[in-house]
Amino acid sequence: MYVQIKSVADGIARISLSNPKMNVLSNQVKRELKDVFSRVSQDSNVRVIVFAAEGPHFCCGADMKEFPERIENKASGKAWDEGHLMLRSILNAPQPTIACIQGNALGGGAELAVAFDFRIFAENAQFGFPEVTRGVFPGNGGLERMIDIAGSGHAMKLMVTGSVIQAAEAKSMGMATEIVPAERLAEAVEELAQRLASLPAAAVQAAKRAVNRYLGSKHDFDAFGRGLFQQVHETDDVREGVNAFFEKRKPVFKHR
Repeated sequence: MYVQIKSVADGIARISLSNPKMNVLSNQVKRELKDVFSRVSQDSNVRVIVFAAEGPHFCCGADMKEFPERIENKASGKAWDEGHLMLRSILNAPQPTIACIQGNALGGGAELAVAFDFRIFAENAQFGFPEVTRGVFPGNGGLERMIDIAGSGHAMKLMVTGSVIQAAEAKSMGMATEIVPAERLAEAVEELAQRLASLPAAAVQAAKRAVNRYLGSKHDFDAFGRGLFQQVHETDDVREGVNAFFEKRKPVFKHR
């Protein structure tokens, strides 16, 4: 198991990810995240969910080893569906959720981060969507969430350029709820979790539902985005991007 429930105590569920050393989002990790969050969110004794990744990085994105098979089998639609199911299991949790973010939160890792209600960044954290440098674009559901949180301008900058930003800039965009020194990250997350757990659960969950209902009413993106995701996976450039990754060289795109 890559994803585990570490503890449930005093109304706080603590979930951890351990897929050394980059905590990449393999298909198996996505399924485990979906299953664990779906199970924990249904526990009436849980008032807050805290998520942390072990090791130096929060999550460095997709497992690139799975890309050749995905491209060959034209399975990008399935990957889109599994990624969205994973993110929805977090977004649909009635309890407030907190992510403890250190090191890199890139690509699918950035999408995972934005699924949480509160995103506490260590000062050394980096955030970004470098997918375009491999010929694709974010396909786990984080694109929609990113626009909701930061606006289309910031989303365009990060997703179209593939830029990676530091924690301070992420906070200026609204992506980071709070930035703390790396050595205080766990403490800051625990303080927030305890505060949320002390508040009346019905009121907290109603407030969260109200915010998410408003955001969710603004777009119906899934079918359109899924089609685009499949299209880019059928280009020569995505094959070049993946090959360049494994060959440790700069990709040479032909724009087809």
